[in-house]
Amino acid sequence: MTIKKIKYHRVYEDVIEQIEKLILEGNLAPGDVLPTERELAQAFGISRGTLREAFRILEREGLIETRPGGGRFLNKNLSKAEDKTRILDNIERATIIELLEAREIFETGIVELAAQRASDQDILEIESALEKWGTIDSESDDPVSPDQAFHLSIAKATHNVVLVNLIDLNMDLLKRTATKTVEIPGRRSEVYKEHFNIFQAIKERDPLKAKETLLYHLKQVKQNIQLK
Repeated sequence: MTIKKIKYHRVYEDVIEQIEKLILEGNLAPGDVLPTERELAQAFGISRGTLREAFRILEREGLIETRPGGGRFLNKNLSKAEDKTRILDNIERATIIELLEAREIFETGIVELAAQRASDQDILEIESALEKWGTIDSESDDPVSPDQAFHLSIAKATHNVVLVNLIDLNMDLLKRTATKTVEIPGRRSEVYKEHFNIFQAIKERDPLKAKETLLYHLKQVKQNIQLK
């Protein structure tokens, strides 16, 4: 049985793909017990906490079943491509919701600090990123890069390398968040307005307003993700 180490940023998707591979190779069949948490976590190269979160979502989707005192069992095969797509979509949505919850904690601090520390040059860079968002509908084939650039430019305005790295580490999920909502009718213009309000609060050096406008933006994003 060959199991490859998992890339962190695609952990849930990789867990499913590798379980599916074990099924296709004939190593697992419905009703079979899965290896222990310790064995799988070590083989995949992830923490047991991360593995449990993946299992929680897989159980919710009916792919595996936990029996008290008996371990985890494969409940069914991924017999249809649409089943796998749906499961991966649900997992991605759950991961994005968790990111949004985290952003409510760490990114509010980022915008507050940016409002206090941003130099005139920082303000110009944030505005430049915002202007790219404003022309996104007609001039860009990539509807997410400006969103990433906007949030990263704000992080840079804190002049705190740790906070910049925190945003940079979550770029992949920021991209997927935008991808999930950008096609909703009217949503692009709404996001631009929400970003403009965040920028304006930072430009006015108003930390409280910056926090409030960011929280409103994240609330709207979460609502749109849950409606998808």
